[in-house]
Amino acid sequence: MAGLMDPLTEDQFALLDIVWTVFHERDRFPGFFYVDHMMREQERDATQTLMSFPAVGQHLVAYGYRAVHWMSIGAMPDPNGPVQVTAAGLYHLHNQSDALRRDDGLVQGLLAFMSQITAQRQKINNNPFEMPNVDVDLRTVDALLGRDEEFFERLALIAQKEWPGLNYNTHSFTGSMGQLYKADFVRLDDYLAAVSAALTRPEPPPAAMTVTDPRSLARALGHLDVTCELVLHRAVVPRPSLERSSTLVLGVDDQEGYNYGLAVLADLLRDFDVPGSKPSQGHNRLPGWLAGELRGIDQDAVVQAVQLLDQVRIVRNNAIHPNSSPDLEAAHRALGLPWPVRDHAAAWDSVRGNVEKAVNVLQETIQAARP
Repeated sequence: MAGLMDPLTEDQFALLDIVWTVFHERDRFPGFFYVDHMMREQERDATQTLMSFPAVGQHLVAYGYRAVHWMSIGAMPDPNGPVQVTAAGLYHLHNQSDALRRDDGLVQGLLAFMSQITAQRQKINNNPFEMPNVDVDLRTVDALLGRDEEFFERLALIAQKEWPGLNYNTHSFTGSMGQLYKADFVRLDDYLAAVSAALTRPEPPPAAMTVTDPRSLARALGHLDVTCELVLHRAVVPRPSLERSSTLVLGVDDQEGYNYGLAVLADLLRDFDVPGSKPSQGHNRLPGWLAGELRGIDQDAVVQAVQLLDQVRIVRNNAIHPNSSPDLEAAHRALGLPWPVRDHAAAWDSVRGNVEKAVNVLQETIQAARP
């Protein structure tokens, strides 16, 4: 699963650059209608791209904290609502955008603001009975004295959506601590690492799943395909060869059989017939497509189900190019697998069981959003 500081896709950076260019030139963030138009000019999908940005803190705020923030109406972006860049967006723009390099001091200004808010909380040490005022006026931050009004206005627009590190009051121009207990950082990447650690909700490892009916996964895929045809007028699940189809209902005895099963599953998910070409895996295009087709769909449920399906790709890729990484260990954990895998028969059952669960969630979520 991608993190806040992982490299962006071409579509993600294109959207971020559109938003930042307007902000740099006009001192305001553009509305979604403009971003959508400019992305379409480049033959890109703005809604799908917004949903694809890595996020943390979805259990605290709808859509969580990402490189960009947008207003929504139901499951869709508000056409007239602004699309705004956060500190995570500044991180990606900082070394790639001439526009950001010319805006001298915005990143350091935001960090200085949060550092002074953190320091201000020391006043509590001497006030055990009454909560002192620990808010900080942006215009009085020591490191920013001498900056002009335009600079503070631009920085305030970014601070508004930086809720992990601070709560910004647009009426009083003051900030207080956000979700982090301390936000005293000199480097942006250190701040974002702290945000990721604080806002990523730890989950207990899922138990390995067993398969009681070997045909249940194939049946779940069939139900999903029928539902997509009825609701969306499009068949999504590909029809693999008989040999490959039989793999889904058969157990395995060894690592070779396990790796072959992973390849069949990963290829089937990759070949989901979902409109668009990016991301290259068909199942990873589902969230953006479904959000555009079904306004009332539970987007969080779709994203979580697709993320679970994508773990198969990560585990399968490791079978071809063995390595050890946090992403690989997380993928095994999500699928209820030990790392490394020793019992390949039990592992294959757990993979099939988790894929079936995710497919059932997609089918039920699409059915529930049927107009």
